Amino acid sequence: MLLFHLLCGHVNRAMFIRVLRRRTRTITLTGGVLFLIAYVISSYYKLSFFGVSQPRCQISEKLAVFTECCLNSEAFTNVISQPPHPPSHVIGQATIFYIWCGVDRRWFELRNYLSVRSVLRTLRPDTVWFYYESEPVMDDSLYNTWWQELIDDVPFFHRQNLRDVSRRTALDACDGPSRPSAYFVFELVTSRGGTFVDESTIIVSRPPDNELTVAVDTTNTSNVRLRLLKAHRGVSCPSLSINGNCSWASQKVRVITCPTHLELTDANTTLCFHVAQSLYPKDIWLSNSVFGQLLRIQFYGSSDVKRLLPSYDRLAPNVGHVVWWSDEMDFPFFLCVLSLLHVVKVDTVYVHGDSPPTGVFWKLLIDTGQKVQLVYRENVGQVLRLLLFLLTITVIYVLYYVVKYFTES
Repeated sequence: MLLFHLLCGHVNRAMFIRVLRRRTRTITLTGGVLFLIAYVISSYYKLSFFGVSQPRCQISEKLAVFTECCLNSEAFTNVISQPPHPPSHVIGQATIFYIWCGVDRRWFELRNYLSVRSVLRTLRPDTVWFYYESEPVMDDSLYNTWWQELIDDVPFFHRQNLRDVSRRTALDACDGPSRPSAYFVFELVTSRGGTFVDESTIIVSRPPDNELTVAVDTTNTSNVRLRLLKAHRGVSCPSLSINGNCSWASQKVRVITCPTHLELTDANTTLCFHVAQSLYPKDIWLSNSVFGQLLRIQFYGSSDVKRLLPSYDRLAPNVGHVVWWSDEMDFPFFLCVLSLLHVVKVDTVYVHGDSPPTGVFWKLLIDTGQKVQLVYRENVGQVLRLLLFLLTITVIYVLYYVVKYFTES
């Protein structure tokens, strides 16, 4: 009996030690996982914009002060005479931010497209972030397709809803339709580093990489609008030194005015300009102004005037196509082929069918050496169905606009 008790006590102690070790490993592993999760969340929280507890920077109020005392009129590089992609040594932040404000869905117009294109051509970023309240759409006439073209052409163009951002911040992203909040812009750029560009602002020259650059619209001096902000990560709230010179966390600050396209006179004296009204390609084809030259660079890659001239390099072939799905060619079909040859004066008539036509009229075409060629089709019905489908779509399209015209009138 004593031996049995000793053995049981030894087994119980061994089991207790194993359980204690297992629980210790479990607690250690759980603590490590929780620490890792907390670290990732805190890091993501810092990287994804800024902390809620941070005090607001009174950037909107200070913009007017900076504009009054610190406007810089230094000349910039003339981009009109430069190649589309001039070589440069990029040492600054290569991230671009756009903020698209407006709960109602708005069209992404040509001026917005040219803004992004100017950024790609002049700043050559690694990433473009496009934050929106409501994603841009195409208009009802399907003319403004620039948004989809941008998505298809630029692989590093990232889109994100502002609701996903605003949950992590106490600041409002927008002050109204098409007007981002200066508070939000400042905290966004300084928390991640990069350049904010307004939705209708065209970038003319590259801002210095070793300076903090601010571009403003001074059309309304009582309510200065931020058009561009370039800053490195971690820059503090702006301040004004005693001697009247601009200072921003011991960094040199360059404040530039960003005029409208109507006020632009010299590309050498501005960093950017903004297009204050809707724009169409025809508005820049023949314009000899600086504004027209700059936009043609962004859109076509050249400042040359675009003149609408006929081109004979690539013409549609002068041929006719008919579909034959019976045996003996009848007289109306014979007349159809002859009308293409002698009225339309096509070079060749291609007859699509799964077997050669028969009959006197087909023999007459062949014997008289008419310019007719047979094209064998395994299933000629597919060609006929395609033609009928295209005809149906055309009829529906015409009827739609006829009804729309009489309804609106």
